[in-house]
Amino acid sequence: MKDMAVNVVCTLVLAPILAFGIFAVSWWGTMPASVPESPPVHSPHNQNSTKGPPGLNSSISQNVRPVSGRTLFLANCASCHGSDGSGQGEMVLDRPARSFKDGGFSFGNTISSIERVISSGIPGTPMPGFKATLDPRQRLAVAKYVQSLGPPLVVVDPDDTELIVTDRPKVIRGELAPVAEGQPSHVRGLIAGGTDGLSWEYRTDDVRLLAVRQGDFVKRANWSGRSGEPIKPLGRMVRAVRGGAAGPSFYVNGKPVKSQLAGTSVVKGSMAIRQKLSVGDIHVQEVGQAATVGAMSGYERVYAIENPQMDRLSINLNLDGSAESLGTGVNGVHWFRSTGPGGLVEITGLRQATLDQLNDTVLATVPDSKAATVTITTLLVPEWNAELQETLLGKDRSA
Repeated sequence: MKDMAVNVVCTLVLAPILAFGIFAVSWWGTMPASVPESPPVHSPHNQNSTKGPPGLNSSISQNVRPVSGRTLFLANCASCHGSDGSGQGEMVLDRPARSFKDGGFSFGNTISSIERVISSGIPGTPMPGFKATLDPRQRLAVAKYVQSLGPPLVVVDPDDTELIVTDRPKVIRGELAPVAEGQPSHVRGLIAGGTDGLSWEYRTDDVRLLAVRQGDFVKRANWSGRSGEPIKPLGRMVRAVRGGAAGPSFYVNGKPVKSQLAGTSVVKGSMAIRQKLSVGDIHVQEVGQAATVGAMSGYERVYAIENPQMDRLSINLNLDGSAESLGTGVNGVHWFRSTGPGGLVEITGLRQATLDQLNDTVLATVPDSKAATVTITTLLVPEWNAELQETLLGKDRSA
């Protein structure tokens, strides 16, 4: 009976008291502190955390006004191609401008191919390059607008036999078909394609530039093995060097020498052709890329030369005729004019080299130095006038 009474007392008296005590302690510990009430916070419309005006801090998120491809097209392209892209512009040209409405795209209607033409122009035509006047975002906007002027795109699977240059230069070696009718093929050759849309065709048994093309890269019947067919360049011919019969690339101490291919590599986004000359211990790295001066388009080659014995080294310009001096530009380039292929005017610019003549061969002679960098620019224009000469002598080169 005594144990039963104790249990009743614990259940009916002590348990409620203990539960009340635990509840009181818990309530007291969770009660918020007494603090003054803070006023409501209103976020300002301008989230700029700096003291200066918006836009001065690159870390600030801000809306970028979109670039109007149509506006840029009307300002830069409509005078030749027409405001509607029909090719019926106000400017009088020696040949009709492309009609984009009819699908007249020189090197394909993809955004990348159109953007490359806008950047580099088309050598030998009135189409200039806009690399120096439009930034990448503007050129892309114009390319998209120009594409929209053409017929609807037809999406097809890529041809398995075609090699395409995208964001990195490419090179392929193999047999080269004759550059021109009556010229031999070259079993040992290579074609280097750049991201600027130019491709460079070389024979490699004695390294010589045979041709420069613009547009698509190359095609071959079988990439996985020997097809028995030569590589087929797909680009439009810009310049066939001496009609595909280019002379020796280099002269040492007044005599032609052979050049051995030492390899290829990528230098600053362009393909480099490394060579070793058969005389002396001369090493040459040749890099080609697109170039524009004003409205004139073409290409340039940059030669990095190691000549430890300081032999007299000259580079063969492979001109079709003699060269007439035009003067020196503000950037130190010496300009010359000669007759180019197909009635075009060929303009040659030399930086860090002088013009020499050896019989019928026009040479660019390198200064006596153990190491030198020479730039040779080639521009092709339909006709010559005084305004072009003023552009050459008064404007820096844009490449």
